[in-house]
Amino acid sequence: MLGGSRLLTAFLILLADAAALGYAEDSRAGDSTSPSVQAGPPKAKVAPVEDAVQGHRIIDRYRYLENPNDPDTKLYVKQELSYTRSILDPLPGRDKINARLSQLLEIGAVGTPQMGGKYYFHTRRDGNQNQPILKYVRDSLNGEDRALLDVNKMSADGTVALDWWYPSEDGKYVAHGTSASGSEESTLHIVQSATDKVLPDTSERTRFASLAWMKDSSVFYYARNPKKGEVSDGEEVYHVKVFYHQIGSDPGKDPLIFGEGRSPQDEPSVTLPGDDR
Repeated sequence: MLGGSRLLTAFLILLADAAALGYAEDSRAGDSTSPSVQAGPPKAKVAPVEDAVQGHRIIDRYRYLENPNDPDTKLYVKQELSYTRSILDPLPGRDKINARLSQLLEIGAVGTPQMGGKYYFHTRRDGNQNQPILKYVRDSLNGEDRALLDVNKMSADGTVALDWWYPSEDGKYVAHGTSASGSEESTLHIVQSATDKVLPDTSERTRFASLAWMKDSSVFYYARNPKKGEVSDGEEVYHVKVFYHQIGSDPGKDPLIFGEGRSPQDEPSVTLPGDDR
């Protein structure tokens, strides 16, 4: 923890130095082309919606803002962004700060290794990669790294993210979730460690999934959200239940194991004891 604190302190000092340098130079040079700051933030449209909750009258004047696809929401967001830019863009030193931060952030990152059988798994992001690569490392501790799954290659803009991953106990498979464009609406996939082959076993709606493998890697239990239409509109992020999947079977027919009749807000965490019971 001490080393981490020192690294954070050093980073903040470098950031402060970069900001001070940029401010000093830009203040001397001036910038006559900067856009003028808008008079004030935009005002959202008022569209009252009234609810009665346990005998109390509740008025929500901005309910429509909960819907990102509402035309009034889109207009308000556009106006807010314009106002924000009118304040931030004229500030001196921004280009220099951005250049220095970009340089510092190119150091990359390595995730915590996990073991599965003889394999060592970890994530790594190098330089300007948008997303970390899931690697399985080595048939032994000192073996060579090999990329098992590179989500950067799954889309032209590099916005497919690796949300979570669970290697089986013997390392034969890795269950993992990917989502596009920051949606976090994960789709579960299975990749075979020895061959990099992605199996046809695919299950959608595994947002923030919890998953546990049986010891022989033939079966796993996992948490899944409901399909649209199975619950009230807007509640698809709730009603999480636990299902059972056998490798090679149809995920659409996975039997329900746990969660029926429980509170919609429950978020079950899946674990198995040493005897798989």
